[in-house]
Amino acid sequence: MSTSREAVYLRHVLALCKAGSQIPVESVEALIDGDASVDPLLVDLVRSRAIREDAWGPLWAVVVLGERRSMAGLAAILEAARTDNDLVHEGVEFALGRYGAAAVDAILAFLHDNPGLDGRVHLYSALARTRERRALDYLIRQLRLDEDCMGAVAWALAETHDPKSVASLEAIVARFGKRDPELVEALEAAVHPGPEEPAPAEDWRAHWTWLEEEAAEAEEEAGEPSGSATGEDDADGPNFLPRCYDVRCPVCRTDLEYDTSDGSVKVNQARDSERRAS
Repeated sequence: MSTSREAVYLRHVLALCKAGSQIPVESVEALIDGDASVDPLLVDLVRSRAIREDAWGPLWAVVVLGERRSMAGLAAILEAARTDNDLVHEGVEFALGRYGAAAVDAILAFLHDNPGLDGRVHLYSALARTRERRALDYLIRQLRLDEDCMGAVAWALAETHDPKSVASLEAIVARFGKRDPELVEALEAAVHPGPEEPAPAEDWRAHWTWLEEEAAEAEEEAGEPSGSATGEDDADGPNFLPRCYDVRCPVCRTDLEYDTSDGSVKVNQARDSERRAS
């Protein structure tokens, strides 16, 4: 791939860093359509320190990796579930939905290695949507073992209408009875599904551009012009305070520190292994 193409990819990745809550559609489209050299850039962004600071860039990188069905990025997507941000957890669930059954083994291994994870209910939902037998059997076990998330697991299983899953719901309701109305409601939904509801928006544009509308409404209520820089209260998720992102130049393989407060880039030393290789 030409150096100019690599530089274009880096520019689009930096656009994810600067976008705030308004997903940069043009850059996302370009990165989705990019070649395999895009994946390391996106993985670096997801694993950047910024994800611990409630930044938007890593969330958009998670979305792009999911749209690319990038197996190289699957581990980074799962690692993002370790954050305590609900919107990032939603992004992880949405991205995993793109992989389908191909992500089941990785999700199961990750849950095994990260017991008690705050965002595990989103991983449970991703597993249920695959309808894979080993995924559903795992959730049936968790229905008994994970009491803190029993309701969420019950609803995830109920939406599958899988006979074995319905039987497990009947057993858990018989055990807990009316002490947990949520379990009773989940069983009722599994056995007597109501009218078909429209499926969740699967197109990433439809799913994520609602944030733009919410941000615009918040700006109008605050008396700010539409499109102004978003602040700490921007939506119920990450914020857009100035911060540094860690990315790697795809041309010279040097670590960069990109500061969104002024657009400056600090060049760090190339990684030792890569200096030796050169």
